[in-house]
Amino acid sequence: MVQEKLEQMIRETQEATHQEKLREQMMRRRRRRSKSSISNTKFIVMMAMEKCSYDPRADFRESMVEMIVANKIREADELRSLLEYYLSMNPREYRSAILEIFYEVCADLFLCS
Repeated sequence: MVQEKLEQMIRETQEATHQEKLREQMMRRRRRRSKSSISNTKFIVMMAMEKCSYDPRADFRESMVEMIVANKIREADELRSLLEYYLSMNPREYRSAILEIFYEVCADLFLCS
């Protein structure tokens, strides 16, 4: 009888310890998720303007540099999103110019000489 009671107490203690460890693990995961989702969230507001230009290449370059610097864009996925934005907001006839200029801007800003 005493032996059974001791074994039951040991089992309950082990079970409680196990449950507490599981709770701690879940809390750590939640904290990590909330920290990572907060720190990785970045919102950039862009507004398109219709513009007549005598030198669209220079205007695209100026606009791209301004967007990258002002919004501290550094990550590849953010740069890709910016490029997709320029391609989607401008006529197809400017696509090759936009691609060339974007490459030049990124090379100038991010590649070491």
